[in-house]
Amino acid sequence: MVYLVENDFSLQTTLKSLHILYIEDDASIRETISKVLHYFSDTILAVASAEEAQELYATFAPDIIICDINLPGMNGIDFVKWLRSFDEKSQVFLLTAYTDKAYLLEAIKLSLVDYLTKPIDFTILEKTLKNAARKVIQHKTLHVKFITGALYLYQQRTVTFEQHIHPLTAKEVKLLDHLIANQNRMTSKEELQKTLWEDDMGSESAFKSLVNKLRAKIGKEAIENISGVGYRILIS
Repeated sequence: MVYLVENDFSLQTTLKSLHILYIEDDASIRETISKVLHYFSDTILAVASAEEAQELYATFAPDIIICDINLPGMNGIDFVKWLRSFDEKSQVFLLTAYTDKAYLLEAIKLSLVDYLTKPIDFTILEKTLKNAARKVIQHKTLHVKFITGALYLYQQRTVTFEQHIHPLTAKEVKLLDHLIANQNRMTSKEELQKTLWEDDMGSESAFKSLVNKLRAKIGKEAIENISGVGYRILIS
């Protein structure tokens, strides 16, 4: 079944919850575009090289990848070739100053959403991000059911549990999405705190409070915790 976004508002809401990986070696451009991307999504990871992106890929679990072509070391084309060897679902678009048609034709073969030329037109960037979000949604499951019987509805950002509908806060959605993306492993408290609060790790009490509130909505047993190891979501 395909989940269709019916209007621009719901598309913007969905885009806010998606993970965007941005690869750009120019620090000034990276900082500027990262600020713009935070307007569209709550979860942005900006890195300076393809090699760094490779190291962080599994942990971050990006939905959308924005990659400059002209990178030091591994270039953007080779990075996307590496990505496509095991991941056909992540939506990728490339940033380039190149006008050589042969080079761009090679990029198009890699199942891209699009490519954008520098300097970036922010109106076109917004349209491209929304187009990528539509494609992400087509691959996403409409709902996730946990071992407690709780049902997470992705579009509505709600959980149905014991005949009650529980709206989720932005932080609860971010925590739940990260746990679901990494459901096959234990995720450390430190990793979750960094995901939730980025540079500010957040207090111990704030993290515990968030986990407890989410457990109250999806059932305590749905989130496994091993002291000193981490957390894992248990899906039915």
